[in-house]
Parts: sequence; C-alpha cells; structure tokens
Amino acid sequence: MKNIITYLFLLITLGASLPGFAQTDSSIQLSLKKAIDIGFSQRFDIKNQELAIQISESNRLKTQSKNLPQINASIDFRYNAILATSLLPPGALGSSDYTPVKFGTPYNTLTSITATQYIFNSNISGDKLVNDAQTEYDHISLEKYKTDAKSMITQAYYQVLLNQEQIRLAQENVVTAETIVKKGESEFANGTLLKTDLSRYQLDLSNAKNQLQTAQNNYDNSLLVLKTQLIIPVETTIYLTDNLESLISNAEQIAEADANIEQRYEYKMESSMLRLNEIQAKKYNRSYLPSVYLYGNASLQNQNSKISFFNTDTWYPYAYVGIHADIPIFDGFEKSRNIAGYRLKVLQNKNNLDKLSYDIQTETINTRNQLNVAYSQYQTSKENYLLAQTIMKVDQDRYKEGTLTSSALKNTEYSLQNAQNNYLTSIYNVLIAQVNYKKAMGAL
Repeated sequence: MKNIITYLFLLITLGASLPGFAQTDSSIQLSLKKAIDIGFSQRFDIKNQELAIQISESNRLKTQSKNLPQINASIDFRYNAILATSLLPPGALGSSDYTPVKFGTPYNTLTSITATQYIFNSNISGDKLVNDAQTEYDHISLEKYKTDAKSMITQAYYQVLLNQEQIRLAQENVVTAETIVKKGESEFANGTLLKTDLSRYQLDLSNAKNQLQTAQNNYDNSLLVLKTQLIIPVETTIYLTDNLESLISNAEQIAEADANIEQRYEYKMESSMLRLNEIQAKKYNRSYLPSVYLYGNASLQNQNSKISFFNTDTWYPYAYVGIHADIPIFDGFEKSRNIAGYRLKVLQNKNNLDKLSYDIQTETINTRNQLNVAYSQYQTSKENYLLAQTIMKVDQDRYKEGTLTSSALKNTEYSLQNAQNNYLTSIYNVLIAQVNYKKAMGAL
C-alpha cells in the first residue's frame, strides 16, 4: 500500500511538472530587453552578417598565410622510350658536320623539395590593408542590422502593448454598455424610458462589442508581427511583462542632448567605405613596386638503364638557392586607370558624408521636436484622462441618486472613452518618438 501511494505521488508530481515544461516550450514571458536579445540571436539578417565577419576574418588569415614560407615536394618518374637526340657542332668529335648523339638513360626519377619566401610583395601587403578595412566595414554593417532590428522589435513590442490596453478599455466599455442596457430595459418596462432611447443603448452595446472584436483582431495581428520580428514559431504564446507608461523616459532630458553624427551607423559605414576605397587606390599604386622572394631547391635524381630505386650509386643530388625579383614595367595603363577609378569613388564617399551630415542634423532636429510635442501631448492627455475619470465617478453617483439622466451619463461615458483613447495614443506616440529620436542620435 505504501508503495502504491509513493507511486501515485510520483505520478502527480510528474504531471504537475509537465505543464510547466510544456509552457516553457510553447510560451515566453517577454520584457522589451529580452525580446531584443531574442531577436538578435534569431534574425537571419544578423546571422548572415555575423557570417560575413567570419568570412572577412578567414580572408585576412588567408592573406597572412601568403607571407609564410611555401614548401612543396615533388616526385617525377619518367621512362624514356626513345632518348632525345642532340647535335654536337662540327669539329666536336673530329667530324666536319653536326654529329647526332643521345644522352641519358631509359629510366629517370627526380625527387625534389622547393621552398619560397617572400621578402616583399606589394600585392600581399595591400591585400592585408584591404582585408582589415573590409572587416571593419562588416562590423559596422552588423551594428546597422542590430540597430534596425532593435527599432523594429521595439515598435512591434509597443504596438502589442497598445492593442493590449485597447482590449482592456474595450472590455470595460462593453461592461458599462451592458449595465446601461440592463438599466434601460428596467426603465422601459416601468414606462419611464422611450423605446428609441432603449434602442440607442442597445446600439451602443453592439458598437462596443464590435470595437472589442476590432481591438482583439488588432492585438492578434500585432502579436504576429512581433513574432515575425523575433523569428519565433507563430504558435508560441507570448506574455509581455512591461507596460506602456513604465517605458516612457524623461523626454525633456533626452531631447536636450546634442547630435553626434559620427555615432550614426550610416556615417560610420560611409566613412569605412571611403577608407576602403583609399586603401584600394594605395594598393594599386604600390603594385608599381617590385616583388622579391627567396627560393631554394634540393633534389635527388636517379638515372639508370633499368628500374632500380635502391641502388645508391645511381642517385645524384643537386641543390640551389636564389633570389628573384619581378619588376613591373608596363601593364597597358591598367593600374593607373584602377587608381583613377578608386579616387573618383573616394570623391563620391566624401560627397555622401557631407550629405549624411546635413541629413542627420535635420533628422535630429525633426525627431527632437516630434518628441517634445509628443511628450507635451502625453502630459495633457494624462491630465484630461484623470479629469474624465473624476467626472465619470461624480456623474455615476448623480445617476444613481436620480439627479442625472441616462443620456447625460452616456455623454460623460463618451468623453471618458475619448480621453482613454487619446491617453493611450499619446503614450504610444511618445514611445515611438523616443525610438526615432534615439536612432537619429545614434544612441539606440
């Protein structure tokens, strides 16, 4: 009996733990920070850019390997079916004419080891500079992808919170409308309310239910957008842990900061591209210099009239070392035209930087003004919402006391609904304005 109880207890414990395990697999509690972290780890554009950085690093290491000694071994076995004929000049063997002779053996085996080491190679040193500049550009591009992703995830997160609040308010409006309809039905039964007034209340209830359905649809759509931004399964259940108002920063303090143009990833990317084009021009300019490398070879040659690899008397060694220089003289103006092309690209980069500087300053001023206006409207809407709540409470008491008509209470309810919607919209507008301003400042 004791064993049975123990077994049942284990089953209950396991059963209690399974829902929690399933919940961790199919549901997520998300703060804004966690949502951004998940997006960074899941998004394909960020993953691809991280791979691009690894590719740049691989290219850099590949270029470095060219400066290391290059060592090759070779084995060549040859059977001379017909020995090559050489002609000795007249008089070499006492003959007045050319004398044909054959040198060599039918079997010839050559083994050798060759090593080369660059002393100076302008192409390799130029490639190293290009690789470093490309790696820098790829890192800045990753910053761009993360900034854009953070902006889109944040706005999608805010939209879900807004629609979530709109559902809550729509549910409250439905409850209020149902209360008024019930009250109206009682008054109509007692003969103190006209049929048209009751129909108006019922219409208001129907509209409130439609608004609730619309709010629910908007919420479902915004959840799908957020899941898409995070690249998580659409069947995952998401619970947001932040609320709209807690995410509002002190807009007055934020909007006083000066723009730092060089912090914007667009400016960084264009500056990096400018350096890359300058380095490309320098690389081609340096290719006019000679390339110099050391080389050496050690060989063993076996010559025999028959196949015999182990006869030491037929193996003949030789070795040599040297220094080699390649000196470019004329390439059909290819280098000079490449240099001219990259210099023109540098001029384009400089023009783009000037344009970006102007655009970023304008964008910063515009987003700062939008944030200040949005924050001011938020403060006004909040005060109006609190006032509308106070008025609604007073009018509800007056309605219960019979000193206020239902139509007047309905007007107060409409005013409260408008104040609620304006308040929620103002919070959302402030949050979006904060994101846009931080992005313009290069601080997102």
